[in-house]
Amino acid sequence: MQTRGEKKYCIIFIDDCTRYCYIYLLRNNDESLKIFKHYKNKIENQPDKKIKVIRNDESREYEALFGEFYP
Repeated sequence: MQTRGEKKYCIIFIDDCTRYCYIYLLRNNDESLKIFKHYKNKIENQPDKKIKVIRNDESREYEALFGEFYP
């Protein structure tokens, strides 16, 4: 099923400390790296904020894209 903007995927980022969620809608999974870079810039522009680790739901599809952030 698609949204009105023809987006049918989503990527969710959750801050472990505050449990605040960021949800981004995607047209296809190829946009995930671009969206992550946008999210990373948004978070790291705040004072004393830095993304240390990324965890996922046991899928391996993002490990190659976000490999530098995996433990």
